[in-house]
Amino acid sequence: MSAATRSRLRLPRASTALAVPVALGAATFPSFLPVQPVALGVLLVLSLGVALVAARRIASVGPRLTIRAQQGAVALGGALTAYVAFLALTTQNAMRARIGMDPLSPIDVGVALGTALVLVGATRGVRWAWRHRAAVSRRAVAFVTGLALLTFAPASAQAAATTNDQVLLATSPVGAVRAYAGLADAADDSERARIAVERLTAAGGLTRGHLLVAIPTGSGWVNPEFVAGSEHRFGSDVATVSMQYDSRPSWVAFLLDRDGAVTGARALLDEVLLAVSSLPRSQRPQVHVVGESLGATAGQAALTAPDAGALRDAVCSTFWLGTPGGGRTGLPRETLAANVDDPIVHARPSMALVPTDEGRPWLPLVSFVHAGADVVASLAVPAGSGHRYGAEQPDRLQTCAAGASTGTA
Repeated sequence: MSAATRSRLRLPRASTALAVPVALGAATFPSFLPVQPVALGVLLVLSLGVALVAARRIASVGPRLTIRAQQGAVALGGALTAYVAFLALTTQNAMRARIGMDPLSPIDVGVALGTALVLVGATRGVRWAWRHRAAVSRRAVAFVTGLALLTFAPASAQAAATTNDQVLLATSPVGAVRAYAGLADAADDSERARIAVERLTAAGGLTRGHLLVAIPTGSGWVNPEFVAGSEHRFGSDVATVSMQYDSRPSWVAFLLDRDGAVTGARALLDEVLLAVSSLPRSQRPQVHVVGESLGATAGQAALTAPDAGALRDAVCSTFWLGTPGGGRTGLPRETLAANVDDPIVHARPSMALVPTDEGRPWLPLVSFVHAGADVVASLAVPAGSGHRYGAEQPDRLQTCAAGASTGTA
């Protein structure tokens, strides 16, 4: 084979043809949850970029190929891409069917491809502007790029604040008691907790057989499904009280101010304990502490603090839903709810290099990146999967006395 008839594999069309099926396979590799269309577009661009760099570096030190060999590589790449696309579509649709989601539609595929094209175009535009900074200010490029990235965070935070469909501010259809205090009620955690318990007391919450202290997520959200389920189980003989301690989404509060969540949870628990302990022992309701997501982490930390002995003695049972990292307290009558596909519970940083113990498909680094995408999309799934927990969960709440009252509907 003469040197004149050879060409390196690093030619764009050959390297791209072989990199595309690898990138597609990595972008659609099975994870905790079905990949969402926008996330698929992002993963495609990320995977393709890495695959192209790797393919061209390998080609630069590899043997030269003839023109016919290059054509064969392109044909092979096309065939592999078609096969991987079929396998990915089949696998993703099976995952979606398992949790009650519709199959991927042409619109979903279009959204994924459109997202990928927008990202590629934006990346090339930024690179061009950076290289031509004589004509375009470097500061302007950095500002526009940063503004585009930061747009999502305020939008997310605003959504959490304005879509506050706070179930505890609505009237119970079965006559149960609901009480809530938000950030607008007071700036201080202790004062806000006092207001929440005052509202609970004024509504007759301390006269009910069961008192649920709900530690909310970072934005102050209380799961309406759990409230509805508990009221279905206990009827009017249940009261639920909660207090907002932050306005940011849970993942932001978890990363930036986890201690603030614990402080808020402790303030509410202390105020509830004070109110309950003022009643004759025979008239005290069973106190149940319920926490979801960051609320579970905060509630667990508040109850296991060295000086929380009185709190632990006053609590009948605890219920933790979707605890980040799968934490628990070990206290009596503790119940955990953890969907098998909830990345908030099961994902670990070690997934980057070590397979999980759950027997799920795994690839180094790839599975870790997918877990991050799953965390972002963990609420974009039906109840009972991902990080969403349904109205059936309160049926598992443990009570302290056999034959405890179930209330009346």
